[in-house]
Amino acid sequence: MSAVSTYAEALFEAARERGELEETLDNLREFLGALDESEELRLFFYGTQIPENQKRRALDGLTEGMTTSTTNFLKVLTDNDRTEILDEVTLRYEDLVKEHLGRIEVDLTTAVELTQGELDEVKSRLGRILDGKDVVLETHVDPELVGGAVFRFGGRQVDGSVRGQLASLRETMHERGAV
Repeated sequence: MSAVSTYAEALFEAARERGELEETLDNLREFLGALDESEELRLFFYGTQIPENQKRRALDGLTEGMTTSTTNFLKVLTDNDRTEILDEVTLRYEDLVKEHLGRIEVDLTTAVELTQGELDEVKSRLGRILDGKDVVLETHVDPELVGGAVFRFGGRQVDGSVRGQLASLRETMHERGAV
């Protein structure tokens, strides 16, 4: 198991035991956002010039109002000189939380923008297909699809676009020597 998975799973268990799963995820996103916005904070958090005990005290102040799981996790990363994996751990932690809560993110690309009613219908159908999971749609428009849709979720892609069907037909024709 990778260090990213190990840290993410340990954080998940700690936050779950405290009932802080989603709040901890929000806190980590907030902390990452602050790191993106402040070069000084990045130098502090990722740098090695500040003694560990000072960094731990500063983290208490920086994470005031955040969950205990968030504060402890950031301290553990700091103590173990693993701050560089914070982004990856947060992404893996987010996956664990979503899986635990029965959510799945689906990236949906269509040739035209869908109405809210159409999006609701797509979410409902996908939820049934995906064993009743709560579908969170991320939508994109690509006119080159011509029609239909492309779905990406859980490392898989389902191409139901006209462009995809034409490409598949072309490939089949080439294999059979029809072209």
